[in-house]
Parts: sequence; structure tokens; C-alpha cells
Amino acid sequence: MRSPMVRAVRAEWTKLRSVRSTPLALIALLALSLLLTVASANGSQFGYGGPKKYDASSFVHRTAAGDGTFTVRVAAQKSSAGWAKAGLLLKDGTASGSSYAALMVTPEHGVRMMADGKHELTGSGGADAPRWLRLVRSGDRVTGYESADGRAWTKVGTLTVAGLPATAEAGLFVTSPMDGKEERSGPGDLRMHPEATLGRAVFDHVAFPAQGKGDWRQTDIKQTVKKGEMADPVADPKPFREQAGTFTITGSGDLGGLGMGGVGQLGGQPDLVKMALDDGIQIATIAVIALGVLFITSEYKTGTVRTTFTASPRRGRVLAAKALVLGATVFVVGLVASVAEFLVARPALRDNGFAPPLFPELSLTDPATMRAIVGSAAFLALAAVLSLGAGALLRRAVPAVVLMIVTFVVLPIVAQTTSIGFSDFVGRATPTAGLAVQQTHRLLDTVITPWAGFGVLCLYVVVVLGAARWRLTGRDV
Repeated sequence: MRSPMVRAVRAEWTKLRSVRSTPLALIALLALSLLLTVASANGSQFGYGGPKKYDASSFVHRTAAGDGTFTVRVAAQKSSAGWAKAGLLLKDGTASGSSYAALMVTPEHGVRMMADGKHELTGSGGADAPRWLRLVRSGDRVTGYESADGRAWTKVGTLTVAGLPATAEAGLFVTSPMDGKEERSGPGDLRMHPEATLGRAVFDHVAFPAQGKGDWRQTDIKQTVKKGEMADPVADPKPFREQAGTFTITGSGDLGGLGMGGVGQLGGQPDLVKMALDDGIQIATIAVIALGVLFITSEYKTGTVRTTFTASPRRGRVLAAKALVLGATVFVVGLVASVAEFLVARPALRDNGFAPPLFPELSLTDPATMRAIVGSAAFLALAAVLSLGAGALLRRAVPAVVLMIVTFVVLPIVAQTTSIGFSDFVGRATPTAGLAVQQTHRLLDTVITPWAGFGVLCLYVVVVLGAARWRLTGRDV
């Protein structure tokens, strides 16, 4: 024999299917979310206008013929920028864009090895100066090593540098890319103010092959900027100093390829998963609001609610059954919509510039992405249940729908046109805080964490359903 709750759920499922507005609302949910997702993704273009490869630094060098081992210790490095670089460089001459192999240490991203702006290897992720570096050349193959004490060496990797001639320039280099502080100039408006930086590093224990020729000389390699590319601001380096085998070198610019060594990554990376889901889910919320409100107010309008409460006198159980059926139905349809939005937006975003190597490839199996997708479906389900509670409290469709539309749609729009303080309040203290579950990484304008925001929405649902239950059990129909 089925329990009373199971019977109540079956009865409410039958009602939900029979309500004329149900299929219309669910179809609208899918259609609106996909249409807006396509429009939003196609309108989101990444306007990177800098070079695809950077090769600008202060290069203190001498000529090196043939194979050999090049060793140095980066004794100190100024943290002028997170991706400032200091280390060893083997290069085909001193022109920007010529073939090279480099091994470097950075203030915030450890040891890296690069070749021609095409290849990058990662060494010790947390290592910074002081750090020993070593390059071993054998023909067109260059192997990098690093050490904390100059005795125990760890291999970073080997790269093939086909364009490196037998006689190359070998030396020490310093570079420091432009930096900038990201600021919020208004609700939803982030701006970056780029500034040139000047790196500085101290090198000692310099050991180069004996067949090296010539005195040490400094070349300030300038970035080649093609027509249509934007030039980054750079600072003027000072002449290098050498005293008792210790070199002090300053430099500005950058070295690497787009997406490598921090190139093109000034400022915070946008949350592409949230970009793919956000607009579609917000417009779909309108459909689930209508569905949630009408699921109960239609019974009050037709008077069938009396029959419902006669068949099931425990009104709290009826409300719980409605919430369960409605929430589960919207969650399933919302999950289909969320997955479809992601799959539709992913190629559109890629075509509009949000593509590797500068931006990560979006994966449906990534845990943060899965949480955002499932969380979006759960947000729609809870928005529907909250609307059900509002309908039970007000018992009339129009005021309940208006209240929910104001809460989920109008209030966030108003917040985006007023002040940062009010926008932040709406984002963390109203039901729309639940949209934070779509976040996959923290940005400057993030006002609440994903689970905390989702918890705020859950709290509203519990309070409103509790009030609705109290009203249902405390008053006659």
C-alpha cells in the first residue's frame, strides 16, 4: 500500500502534466535559454590586439660557438611583475623575433623554459630567486636544468631549436611585462590601467664555455610590432653593471608566445563557463516563475483547491508534494537546457577569440564546469519552488508573478545601473545570489562564493515555503 506522501506526489504530478501552461513554460525555458545563449556568445568578442609572440628584453651577451654548458645563479630578482623573467638566453643574433632558447625564473610562477615563442616547459612551480639555472646545448637540442644549491640538479626538459645557428649569442636576460591594476569603475564594469614595469636581477656564478668570444655587451632588444598591433608600454633599462663576476641587469618588455609565460594574460581571466550559462539561465527564470506560480494559483482560480484539500486534508503535505514534483521537473528540464547552452556557447566563444592558448579549452567533464551546469539547473528548480511559495502566499497569479519578476529580473537590472554597493547587496543578499553557483573562478567583482550564494537562495525557499505552509494550515480556502 502506497504511503500518503507517495499518493500526494502522484496526484500533483498528474496535475502538473494536465496544466496547459506546463508544456508551454518548459518549451519557453528551453527556447529562451538557447536563443539568448547564442546571441550572447556571438556578441562576446575578445579584442586582443597585441603581438602573438613577444621578444623584448635586456640581453647581456657574448658569442658562443658550438655546443656547451651555460650556468648561472639568479641571486636576486625584483618582483616588478608576476611574470617578470630573468635567466639564460641562447639566441640567433640580437634581433627581435630571431630563434632562441631560454631558461628563466619568475617571481610568482617558478622556473620556465621556452623556445621561439612556440614551446614552453614548466620547472619548479614555486621556485623563485635565488635559483641556479643551466642550459646544455647539443646541436639543435637544448636541455634545461635548475637547482636550489648548485649541486643537486633537476632536469626541466629538452627542446629542439632548429633555427639556432652553430655560432649564437649566449648570455643573461631580464624582462618585465606591463602590469596594471584592475579596478571596478561601476556595477559590472572592470577596467585595467596598464603600466610599464622595469625588472631587475642580480646574477653570479656565471660559467660559460671557454670558447666564448668577445667582451660582455648589452643589447636592449625592442619588440617588433606589426601594422594593426598595439605596442605595450615599456620602461627604459639602465646599462648593466659588473663587479667581481656579479652582474646587475635591468630590463622591460616580455618574452614568449600568446598564452605562454603570461603573454596576453594581463588582468583576470573571464569566467567563460559563467559567460556561457548566465544570460540563458536568467531569461529561463521568467518561464519557471510563471510555471511555479500558476501551478498553485490556477487551483485557487478554478476552485479545484477545495477538492485537493478534501482528498488530502494535510495541507502541508500537499504543498511539499507540489514543491517536490515541480522542483524535480524543472531540474531535469533545466539540466538539459544548461548542457545545451554550454555546448552551443563553447564553439561560439572560441570563434570569437576566447580560444587556446590564451584561454583554456572548456570541458564538460571539468569538476567546476559540472558544478556550474548542475547548479544552474538547481537554481531554476529552486526559483520555481520559491515562486510556488509566493503563489501559495498571495493566491493570485498576477501579483505573485510580478513579485518574482521584480526579485529575479528587475532588481538585478536596476542594481547594474545604480552603484557598486547596491549591486553587491543584490548579488549576495537576494535570491539572485544563487546564480553564484555558476562561477568557476573568483574575479574582482565576485561578491559571494558559489555555495554561499546557493545557500542564500535555499534560505529564501525555506522561509517562503514555511510561511506558505503556515498560511495554508491557518486559514480556510
